[in-house]
Amino acid sequence: MRTALLLASTFLCSTAATAQTPTASTALEILAPNQTLLEVQSIGQSYVAPDQASLTGGVVTFATTSREAADSNARAMSEVVAALKKAGVPARDIQTQSVSLDPQFNYDRQGGEPPAITGYQARNSVTVRVRDVEKASDLLTVLFESGANNVSGPYFSLEDDTDAVAEARNDAVVEAKAEAEAYAAAFDMRVVRVLRVSERQRSANYEPIIVTGSRIGGAGAPPPPPPPPMAVTAVEVGEMQQQVTIWVDFALEPR
Repeated sequence: MRTALLLASTFLCSTAATAQTPTASTALEILAPNQTLLEVQSIGQSYVAPDQASLTGGVVTFATTSREAADSNARAMSEVVAALKKAGVPARDIQTQSVSLDPQFNYDRQGGEPPAITGYQARNSVTVRVRDVEKASDLLTVLFESGANNVSGPYFSLEDDTDAVAEARNDAVVEAKAEAEAYAAAFDMRVVRVLRVSERQRSANYEPIIVTGSRIGGAGAPPPPPPPPMAVTAVEVGEMQQQVTIWVDFALEPR
């Protein structure tokens, strides 16, 4: 049986209370004279294996002129994109994330001289949607071997989280009802009805595996030699945790 994480924030307040939060005041208005308001916060969870992922792969180049940096970066990035397509990634799943060209400065200001431009850094990166999570490892290898030197991911997700959210929501409801029954029993009362249900927060959590390349030379440095065949990067798919947080107002009355 799956164990649910419960972060409950619960309080009892009588109908005679004078200072209430807006939510509590609204609920109190519909209580019968002999009833007490119980507010419960509950977090429901579900666990499901992700069915898609995304990778980010790019190239960072340095040169003494902006034209050289941009040209070398464009050539290198074209090889990365071509390698991805050759590996079977459709064009619709490859999207440019960012392109930049920035001067590099020498900030040695001895003698009051202004910063001097020593070269230029060009960056280009794409986001790759991986529709088959089992191929994430192979595509990381493709990125590395094609010359990408700034790589991160995979970031796992669900194409459709409807079922996972529904399961987490049901778990939150079950926990809220159990919490209400426990409080009612402790005060020798019983749960009469539900006054209000509110869902204000939903999240999916996954601890991503990050792999970052570092084959970056200095300004004007020649490109590194082709790397030897690389070992396959290990990628474990694991599970995602879907969470739904609900607040439930219950009406209690003496047994």
